[in-house]
Amino acid sequence: MPLSTARLQPISKMPSWHFFETVCYATLAFSVRIWSRIHALPRSGLFLRPLLVAGLLASSVTGCQTVLDENQVNADQPISTPVPIQIPVEPPEIFPEVSILEPPDLWHRIRANFALDHHLEQKRVQAEIRWLKRHPQYLINLRPRMEKYLAYISEQVAARGYPGEIALLPIVESALDPYAFSPGGAAGLWQFIPPTAKRFRLQRDWWQDQRRDPIASTEAALKYLHRLHERFDDWYLALAGYNAGEGSVMRARRRAPKGASFWVLKVPRETSAYVPRLLAMAAVVADPERYGLRLPSIGPEIPFTALTTHDQFDLMKAAEVLELDVETLYQWNPSLNQWATPPNGPHRLLVPTELINDGQARLDRVAEDERVQWLRVKIDSGDTLSQIATRYNTDVSTLKRVNKLSSHRIRAGNALYIPKSSAALQRYPIAVRTQTATYSVKPGDSLWSISRSFNVALNPLMRLNHVGPKDVLRVGQQIHIPGTTRDVIRTVRYRVRKGDSLARIASKFAVTIADIASWNQLDVNRYLQPGQALKLHVNVAAGED
Repeated sequence: MPLSTARLQPISKMPSWHFFETVCYATLAFSVRIWSRIHALPRSGLFLRPLLVAGLLASSVTGCQTVLDENQVNADQPISTPVPIQIPVEPPEIFPEVSILEPPDLWHRIRANFALDHHLEQKRVQAEIRWLKRHPQYLINLRPRMEKYLAYISEQVAARGYPGEIALLPIVESALDPYAFSPGGAAGLWQFIPPTAKRFRLQRDWWQDQRRDPIASTEAALKYLHRLHERFDDWYLALAGYNAGEGSVMRARRRAPKGASFWVLKVPRETSAYVPRLLAMAAVVADPERYGLRLPSIGPEIPFTALTTHDQFDLMKAAEVLELDVETLYQWNPSLNQWATPPNGPHRLLVPTELINDGQARLDRVAEDERVQWLRVKIDSGDTLSQIATRYNTDVSTLKRVNKLSSHRIRAGNALYIPKSSAALQRYPIAVRTQTATYSVKPGDSLWSISRSFNVALNPLMRLNHVGPKDVLRVGQQIHIPGTTRDVIRTVRYRVRKGDSLARIASKFAVTIADIASWNQLDVNRYLQPGQALKLHVNVAAGED
């Protein structure tokens, strides 16, 4: 009787010999399965094999012997001729292969949105790829900045349906450094020059420079690219326009045959390499192994959260409420120049998600009148808004807005409301003293009284004005007052243009002639030559009033 049929019959109705045959076969089949498991034991379990085999044999013999004994009890019944047992060959158990997948990283998401032809046949693209191959650590070294900003940028690019290659553009523009500063005055992740920043409503004042704000600058850059693409209906020309200006690309198109592509347009030399540089970067990201390069591992999660401050918020107070050190707040909010968020907004702070999970609730619990301290100051005779702003580390526009002033004119005896930091300015990180105003000495003034009046230390005041503690000040003498600003220095390579002078360059980059001469071993009495290269150390975080 086949085994499959035997299993369907009730045991009580099966002939005794067939019952014995069935049980023995089942025992043998079970033994075969167990033997395969014993054989598969790892080396560490070899000592168990003899014991398991002995137990297996004993159980098999006992099972069959038990059935024989039961048949012997019914010896009066005829026993049919035994049928040889045919053990069917069962297919081996198939264990599915477990593929160990690496967790998805940001590069997968960026690649999935690639939509441009990388034009690998172009010599300019090939040259940029060769540069990346000669500098294999370049992308690896950018990992900390990529971890901060690239996930957010790629998400914004994808949300607008733009080619994924555009997410790599800030790498080409600034190496993802929010403090990057070009000789032409471009700043931030997306390298906005002042006129374009103004066009796209990026605020630049004493409190902040939104060109360095990752959220505001990304939104402005993608709006600009959208307008350029609408105008040219070509992403390569839109990218060229972003670098050289749309007017430059329009002029190049007028000089070229109708329908000419980017590759045949006569654009500025920098722009001629700019688009190929982005395409080369995208080609490497698409297939790094092809070029023998390695990409840094970057997670797909955005690492920061934007919290609403509702209005101006003292950074020291915010750090205390959020249980962060104030240095961390500055690091995640590179657009901030001063001790508080800007009074005109945007009223937000970026914080690291891994450190803060209830930050919004904490900020919401701070009463409105506790977010920034306010002073009521009486105006003295001879005071100006500029002097008062310098004295209390604020700006003229804030004083005018808070006190509802329509002009710079103020009257002695009136009072002004002034925002004040909750801690000494020296406790705010990366703060340095720079000259921001002058004061005309009045009868009875001394260095000590002026230092107290302007809330500055006496020693920096003496050093800046080259006077000693016992020197007598003259009435009407001009005293330079050190102001406070954030100090983030970037080295700028500037090429002298026709008509440039040391004074003009110093004014443009807010440095001194003596500094330029010192940095470049120049004789200040000799004229600069067009094309001459200068090295400048520029404080890119100094605010503007």
